[in-house]
Amino acid sequence: MKQNILIKSVFILLLALILTAGGSIPYLFESPSILYKTGLDKFLLRTGKIAGIAVVILMVTQLFFIANLQWLTPLFKTKNLYRYHRINGLILLAAAIAHPILILGADHFVFFPLEYRYWPEILGLFLLVFLVSFVLISVWRGKMGISYPAWKRIHRIGAVLLFFLVFVHVHNVSETFAAGVPFYSLCAMAGIFGLLILKKFLR
Repeated sequence: MKQNILIKSVFILLLALILTAGGSIPYLFESPSILYKTGLDKFLLRTGKIAGIAVVILMVTQLFFIANLQWLTPLFKTKNLYRYHRINGLILLAAAIAHPILILGADHFVFFPLEYRYWPEILGLFLLVFLVSFVLISVWRGKMGISYPAWKRIHRIGAVLLFFLVFVHVHNVSETFAAGVPFYSLCAMAGIFGLLILKKFLR
């Protein structure tokens, strides 16, 4: 019992540390957009970037809850893990919605032009619509007449596509993630996600 509590605590602490480390990136590796901001605008932009980073980390965490890992499932129990998956999904959605609102707020809600050079930002808006639709379908699939097997296939394919596009968005939308520690951290997140997806599909 004590060993289980210890491992649970380590897992929760590790997640908290990863979120904290991710949240420190806009402070330690400031993008030009942050450098040129001051006061409230700088705070909103930085907080928006932190929310976006949290989305990536929480997306990877989602897979830990449903990957049926031999060392994790006995500790938290399958029923609890799926409950955490749903709760984490709602937190993830809230962070994803807050992300563009805070960033646009830093620019006084002046919307960027719909031009090709802004394709990473346009992709981000598409991803937000994608994610909201993804969650709504998951919550109301019964009322929408979608069977569980069909929803499961949609969920799996959608999750892979969503994370791949999120990786592309993050890598291209900010110079912070173009190279160095932030880029390698993003690659690590993508690698972990890929391994968990592979395990899930091959199971």
